[in-house]
Amino acid sequence: MASYLNKSIPNTLYMKRWLYLLPLLMIAAVFSSCTKTTNEVIPNKTIFFTMTPDQWKLDDKGVYYMQFNNLPELDQNSNQLDGVVVSLARQQNGQFELYELLPEVFNNESYNVIHQTGVLIVELRGPNNTVAQKPNVTMKFKIVIIPSRDVS
Repeated sequence: MASYLNKSIPNTLYMKRWLYLLPLLMIAAVFSSCTKTTNEVIPNKTIFFTMTPDQWKLDDKGVYYMQFNNLPELDQNSNQLDGVVVSLARQQNGQFELYELLPEVFNNESYNVIHQTGVLIVELRGPNNTVAQKPNVTMKFKIVIIPSRDVS
């Protein structure tokens, strides 16, 4: 009986090697077939403007507006295809920390955004077609142009 045990021990070690080798080969096959993916960074364009209360203008319809001219980043392609996002921060304690996305209603007055090639206008309208109150604090406008492509 002792001679039988001595012969089976090498066979058992040989089988254990194959038993461990098979899962290792399977894991190697699975991980070697993985591909690395990269994320493309979209190159947004961000423009800041700080505007004082005296820069608001009143049109003949009783609408205050702030016009941003000479925006080369807002070319014809950007105007037609890209997303144009405008945020507004009012100066509080000397800081511009809280940005609010436009359009919005603040103190019962509405802020709207209109844009065309090279120009962006922020309008301030009062309730029920009344004249809004001219802002009395400095404001910082953040304009973000987000590239897009036509898929239609």
